[in-house]
Amino acid sequence: MKYKVRRNYLTAALLLGFSMAISGCGYKVRSSVGFLPKGIESLGIPTFQNLTGRYRLEQSITSSVLKEFVARTRIPVRSKQSGVDAVLFGEILSIQSTPVTFSTGSFGSAFMVTVRISAKLVRVKDSAVIWQDGGFTFRERYTLNRDVRDFFSEENPALERLANAFAASLVSAIIEGQSLGSPKP
Repeated sequence: MKYKVRRNYLTAALLLGFSMAISGCGYKVRSSVGFLPKGIESLGIPTFQNLTGRYRLEQSITSSVLKEFVARTRIPVRSKQSGVDAVLFGEILSIQSTPVTFSTGSFGSAFMVTVRISAKLVRVKDSAVIWQDGGFTFRERYTLNRDVRDFFSEENPALERLANAFAASLVSAIIEGQSLGSPKP
């Protein structure tokens, strides 16, 4: 009886160890890795063009997009547009912060930051636009601490969350061949 119980524990421990080993060695569920259109074996993502006055917004958004493509595809992704099969161009069209909750004295205490972005994927060999969308609009809420001693602007962390959400949505739309705003050419 003791031998059978010990054998069951040993079997369970081996199965647990095996499952832990394969979960940490880079295996991914098949549906978690996406594919770009046929013929695209490498991708360039230059820094998005920032048409707003917001300092370094393009850096944050471009960085999030690069990370998302690296995580979700198996092709080389570069931050340059030379030596690649396709280039993803992006423009940050506008940014606006609007108060949504007011505290005493008619001052805003919670804000909604809204960013509009357009993007297009261009095949390098013939300059064909193979995917585009001019209608990305993302919003993120943040609060403003009114105490001057503890003041910390939550807008930058909100913009980081917004950049990550945009990047995930953009990569999904391109991989799935969907256009969110503009018709496909």
